[in-house]
Amino acid sequence: MDVFLAYVLPLVLLPLSLYLVFRKRGSDDSEMPPGSKGWPMLGENMEFALLGPQKFVKDRMEKYSPEVFRTSLVGEKMAIFCGAQGNKFLFTNENKLLTSWWPQSMKKALLFPEFVESNLKEVSALKRSFHHDILKPEALKKYIPVMDALAREHLDADWTANGVVKVFPLSKTYTFALACKLFLSITDPEHIKRLADPFTLVTNGMFSVPIDFPGTAYNRAIKGGKMVRDELMKIIKQRRKEIIANNETEGRDLLSCMLLVKTKMINS
Repeated sequence: MDVFLAYVLPLVLLPLSLYLVFRKRGSDDSEMPPGSKGWPMLGENMEFALLGPQKFVKDRMEKYSPEVFRTSLVGEKMAIFCGAQGNKFLFTNENKLLTSWWPQSMKKALLFPEFVESNLKEVSALKRSFHHDILKPEALKKYIPVMDALAREHLDADWTANGVVKVFPLSKTYTFALACKLFLSITDPEHIKRLADPFTLVTNGMFSVPIDFPGTAYNRAIKGGKMVRDELMKIIKQRRKEIIANNETEGRDLLSCMLLVKTKMINS
């Protein structure tokens, strides 16, 4: 108990005292969604990391509101919308009541940080045009046989032969391989692994405490993002050359579709 009083208690009281001294006076939270900002500076990052996204959201929906609650993650105050009504509000009000946004601390870990700084109208126009092309019924029909064939291969290779199956990691492996096939037409296992390993670093560190220090998850995410970005840029440059050389008008995959849409926007 003496050790606790001498060492641990001051570590807890010091940041709390600083928070109480320097917090903004007169702030009115009566019109804000219910929730908690967590610890000063740390927010609720620790709870998010320990519980995982699903349980973190579920616990706060039960405690505060099944529709919306506020929290503080990655150094930013934010509101989290839940359920069908929340999703409808978000996806029907883009560029009306809402705009796309990333926390400042996460931009370094993004695969393409410059995308965040792009002109909002240009990005929105590209998204609308691209979504129109890839979500047409004719386009969706092309994806189903690919997904089915890859799922069968994945089950035969990684599921059927094993007495015990770890579903979550194998599902992630299948999903990433499918994304590489549909987006990039990449099927070579070694090439997929060259993208998957650093991408895992990005996803593991993107929502961690944003401390860019060697050995931290956030630092590994930044390095992983650069590795994936460099590899993707090689693929994009090569694909652009192939499209021009072959005078292609239809995309063989989603990357080709994006490049063709971008070319049409530049020429129009």
